Amino acid sequence: MNTMTILYLSLLQIMGVNTNSCARFKLETDETSHCYRRYFYGREHHDFIAMDPAVGPLVLSVRTEVISSQDHFRIMLRTKKGTTHKIISAGVLADRPSASRMARLLCEEITTEQFTPVAFPGGSELIVQYDEHVLTNTYKFGVIYQRAGQISEEELFGNARGGPAFLEFLSVLGDTVELQGFSGYRGGLDTVHGQTGLQAVYTEFRGREAMFHVSTMLPYTLGDQQQLQRKRHIGNDIVAIIFQEQNTPFAPDMIASNFLHAYIVVQPIDALTDKVRYR
Repeated sequence: MNTMTILYLSLLQIMGVNTNSCARFKLETDETSHCYRRYFYGREHHDFIAMDPAVGPLVLSVRTEVISSQDHFRIMLRTKKGTTHKIISAGVLADRPSASRMARLLCEEITTEQFTPVAFPGGSELIVQYDEHVLTNTYKFGVIYQRAGQISEEELFGNARGGPAFLEFLSVLGDTVELQGFSGYRGGLDTVHGQTGLQAVYTEFRGREAMFHVSTMLPYTLGDQQQLQRKRHIGNDIVAIIFQEQNTPFAPDMIASNFLHAYIVVQPIDALTDKVRYR
C-alpha cells in the first residue's frame, strides 16, 4: 500500500468514516479548519502520517517559523478526537525535533515512533480537503406558520398564507426574492420552471448564504390534505422555525420527518409596531 493510499485511508478514519461500509459518524468544525490553508498550504512545511496503537491514525503537519527573532514550530495534529493546532518554541524540543516528539506535545497518549513523511504530489491537497470538509457557506432552513390552536402536521402545512405579523417576521429573516432566474443559493428550489413557488426568502450574512423554505410560499395544492409539495422541502431540512402569532402548544412529534432535528419556536411581541421584538 503506497503512502498516498495510507494518507487517504487515515483521513477517512479520522473523519469518522468506516472504510468498509463508508458510514460517516461525526462532523465538527472550528477555527482549526482554516489553519492548514492559512499557514501550511503552498508554503515550506512537512506532513507525516502514523498509526498509533492507542490513538489510531495520525496526520501531523509541521512548519518552522521565526517569531520575535526566536525559532518556533507551528504544529497541527489530526486524530479521531479532533484537530489540535499549536505554536511551540523550538527550545522546548532542544536538539531533537522529531515528528513523534512534536506529536506527543499535542497528545500525550501517543506512543508510536513510526512517522512516515508525506512526500508525494497531491498530499497537501488531500489534507486541505480533509480539514475543510466540514466547512459550508450555504444553508437552508424551514419556516412554518402555526395559527392559534393548530396541533397537527396537516394543519401546519395547510395554511395557505400567513398573517401580517408573519410577513413582518419574514422581512427580518431576509429578502423576498423572485425564484425565476434567481442566481444565488437556491436550497433545492426550482428557479427555472416555478414548480416550487414563485418567491422565497433569502439572505447573505458574513459571506454565507441562507435560503428559507417558507411553508406559505411553497405550492399549495387544493385537495391535498398532507400538502406533500411543502413537506417534501421542509421535511428534508435539519432546522425549522415555527412562527406563532399567539401562544400555542408545539411539540416536535407533530411533524413526521427523519431529517428535522431542531425547532426554533418564535412569537412576536408588539407586532406591527416600531417596538416589535421576538421571543
